[in-house]
Amino acid sequence: MDLLIPKEDYIRYRVNKGELKKDKKLDRFIAWDTSEGRNMFSITKIDERLRVVANFLLNKEVLIVCTELDEKYCKKFGELIGAKVVSNYTASVLSNTGNKDFFEPDLLFVTNVDENWNAIQEAGLNRMPVIGYCNTNSDVNGLDLIVPMNITNQLAIGVSLWLILNEMRKLKKEEPVPLEEFIGTKK
Repeated sequence: MDLLIPKEDYIRYRVNKGELKKDKKLDRFIAWDTSEGRNMFSITKIDERLRVVANFLLNKEVLIVCTELDEKYCKKFGELIGAKVVSNYTASVLSNTGNKDFFEPDLLFVTNVDENWNAIQEAGLNRMPVIGYCNTNSDVNGLDLIVPMNITNQLAIGVSLWLILNEMRKLKKEEPVPLEEFIGTKK
């Protein structure tokens, strides 16, 4: 099966760049490490997981929890797939019906598991499936679907969301959104 984008583009956008440290649970996603000891994710495994996410998100009510780093791309992605987006998640949005922001989605999609553990824990309490973007050193407990990738690079996250969006559009037989339109820059 062909990749969603050429291998060179995954590398150029640093989607596969990991950290110096790694969690044993993410070993299966790491392809190699650099001479400096930086762990690099398998591009094939990233690509496979992005396709799984696209299928998983179809026809679901989704809450996307993002950080300030990727908020711009998450809002664009959320708008295009009809998902609610929350930056800087506050406790009880998923668990307290008295909270003015209370929301009961079908699943939770977290773009940085390292910064959004409270959302993952609340989803677990509500038995809600959780998709999470993880770096090589992320704690993956509480996740139902791990998406290995660089969560410290805004463009890497933007490109990954664009890939998921276009895979979803392909599955629904809709026209793709050009990368330049989604991320707002020339390729």
